Amino acid sequence: MQNQPVAKNPVLIQLPTGLYLGLVCFNPLYENLQFVLEKRDFFEMEWPALMVSQETGLFPMLLGLPYITIQRAQILWYTTHVPAELLKQYQAFLPLLGPEGLPQPKVETSSPEKAKDKKEGKTSKIIPLIPKKGSPHVK
Repeated sequence: MQNQPVAKNPVLIQLPTGLYLGLVCFNPLYENLQFVLEKRDFFEMEWPALMVSQETGLFPMLLGLPYITIQRAQILWYTTHVPAELLKQYQAFLPLLGPEGLPQPKVETSSPEKAKDKKEGKTSKIIPLIPKKGSPHVK
């Protein structure tokens, strides 16, 4: 199955809960960013960040979510003209940044030991790490 082409353009969006910066995902063969923002009922915003006002200006704080789905009716205001300095700050926090400033797919590296295990039919089990209740990482 062939993957659908996806364009990811940064936008600032004002929702009732605050000002957000993220990458809006859409299919560039059938849509443009303006169409997605103005006409679609729902669209996805990848790696959204809440914009926090500080003395030096706006500062992005990633929400820790890979994407959020926004309904058009929720938007109070948006802009596709994100200041370059703000965009640089935002891109510095994005995981797996590629040269274009967009998240890139993970590339799995193969070690000789893994290749040997595959030949012999061995499989390694991954045991998830469960934090203890007293740990500072548990909420």
